Amino acid sequence: MSVARASTTLVRTGSTWHTGDMSQKTKSKRSGIKVRRIVIHGINHARAACQAAMAQETTASLELWSARSAAGSLGPAWFGNITEIVQKEFPALTIIGVLDCGDAPGNALAALRHGITCIYFSAPPAVTEKIKAIARHTKADVRTRRPSMPDLMDFSDPSDILQRHFS
Repeated sequence: MSVARASTTLVRTGSTWHTGDMSQKTKSKRSGIKVRRIVIHGINHARAACQAAMAQETTASLELWSARSAAGSLGPAWFGNITEIVQKEFPALTIIGVLDCGDAPGNALAALRHGITCIYFSAPPAVTEKIKAIARHTKADVRTRRPSMPDLMDFSDPSDILQRHFS
């Protein structure tokens, strides 16, 4: 028995595969809600990003991205706890935590098992489709494109870059 699938455009950039599909969260950008993205490396970065986002008068959604392949080095519990803490501290802000799992399926599965609701995964299409199928059962979002955004580790004072980036 064969199953027909919709075709998806795939583009390889370096070791990363990008698909033409967009997540529901990213689509909000089209509806007038601005999505702010920033790479964080701990709770202090997450809090600073949330404070900067709240200071803006426009309706915004904030995506807190982990460092590259952080699922393998720091683990999903670390990242899940950070996003949970800042969501409680900033209830008026829509916060989406995106854990970078790199191209390691085991890290992606561990993140989904831990309850992370949004991951970035960059593996060949056959592997990515399997991870996406598993993620659908947990109601998680799998991103296959990592947008360009500031990394707070690159700045000694994150408040300056956050104010410029979010304005």
